[in-house]
Amino acid sequence: MAAADEARLTFERIADDLRQQIRDGELRPGQLLPTQSQLMQTYKASSLTVQKAIRLLRNEGWVIARQGRGTFVTRSADFEDAFEKVAGDLQQQIYSGALAPGSRLPAREVLAEHYAVPLNVVTNAIALLAGNFLLRYPGELPGDEVYVRDWDDHGFATQLTHGRLVRKIRDGSLARGATVTVDEVVDTIGGDPESADQALTFLTLEGRMKKAHQRNGSMAYVVVGGEFGTEVPVTVQPVDEPDEASAAPPNEFPAAGLADLAYKLERALERIEELEERVERLEGRDTN
Repeated sequence: MAAADEARLTFERIADDLRQQIRDGELRPGQLLPTQSQLMQTYKASSLTVQKAIRLLRNEGWVIARQGRGTFVTRSADFEDAFEKVAGDLQQQIYSGALAPGSRLPAREVLAEHYAVPLNVVTNAIALLAGNFLLRYPGELPGDEVYVRDWDDHGFATQLTHGRLVRKIRDGSLARGATVTVDEVVDTIGGDPESADQALTFLTLEGRMKKAHQRNGSMAYVVVGGEFGTEVPVTVQPVDEPDEASAAPPNEFPAAGLADLAYKLERALERIEELEERVERLEGRDTN
């Protein structure tokens, strides 16, 4: 038997045995897995072989690695934590420009290895961001290739502009009392005037900005609040509004989902108009 085949069978056999220990309760949820050295000694295997076995279990979701602490048997809460971590980090990379509009995402296997999470966690995180108009699949169908949406996608442009304005408010680049216009947002962030105007409108609805008329008659937006909760869509919590906005009703939608909602409403209205035109044509035929 070739050495490569023997090594492959060895790491699979180690993974099978550890799986069975988890099923039998010998290794309980949340319990620390034996160290790499201990597994090497137990199974008389090399470091590389043990690493392959652990990687296989991790990709299948049986265990989860915690940096500096070791590898643990997965609990249900671990998936939620890992999901938030992956989705939040990828979203911040898009907002910061580390993942540029139009760029291709690393392969799911690479991301799973980087974040030390199962493949299904990466897949679900990508699906969430695709649903929020930040990522896309070629042909809009799930697959191995995933891309950041581009500026010419209106839903994405609004979402990205909103996210980058949030970052500027949070890091102090747009301090309380600062005034911006639609044209200034386009010049500094990118996109088009319509997307910039929608993003500023969403921030106004959230109580983060307020409209102000300039002397020349044009509209500007003034920053009135700078405190934000997490920007991960699935975990955004309500935050305390500034005193001057305390009478405003609570925001019913996560900040990161407003652009998504507006985009869907626009498409629904377009569909309604198409149906109305079709009905009118049909009624005209019946009259004739």
